[in-house]
Amino acid sequence: MSRPANPHQDNPSENPDRIGAVTASTLYDAIKKTGKGYSGSRATAIKRKASEQMTGEGVHFFQNYSMKVGVEREPIAKQAYIESTGQEIIDVPFELHDSIPYFGASPDGVFEGKPQTLVEIKCPEQENFFDFLHTLEIPDRYKVQMTAQIACMKHLGAKECEFIMYHPKYTPSFKAVRFKPTKKQITDLEIEVEKLVQEIINAVITARGNQ
Repeated sequence: MSRPANPHQDNPSENPDRIGAVTASTLYDAIKKTGKGYSGSRATAIKRKASEQMTGEGVHFFQNYSMKVGVEREPIAKQAYIESTGQEIIDVPFELHDSIPYFGASPDGVFEGKPQTLVEIKCPEQENFFDFLHTLEIPDRYKVQMTAQIACMKHLGAKECEFIMYHPKYTPSFKAVRFKPTKKQITDLEIEVEKLVQEIINAVITARGNQ
């Protein structure tokens, strides 16, 4: 049985709630720190989001081959999981945080009847899938992404996330690991996002003052 792509994730840059907002999928690079402080990716993120807030138009991202393959395989992975486990996955729309402005997330789904458990699916290259099978370690980038998703949807009951890796050449084709951040991890991430959002707002104020 085939499954259509998630309609809530079509043309994400055109979603008005996303424009100018810090999103879970791009957060890791913006808050990542080195020995000298935040990485250079933070300045890029601030510039991108500040420009979106000023123009009201989302910045379109370049989609490489691996990203395109991932988008194409996601509904296949979702259906494979459903057929194997019997647990239905519901597509969900982009959700803004209930108290932090310009902060939102869109997980790949939520379990039917279980609003506490979100779903995040990755469809990597075969060697990366092997690496995950070998260690069962979730990369930090995705831990940040899922923590942000839970933070943005905790007012709806979200507490954990089913992390699913999929590749069609392996048997079985997917491996799932449950991820549940602590309350402190969620709070610490929210503090980081609040700092980032304020820097974006300050950048907009400065630019508008120079117009």
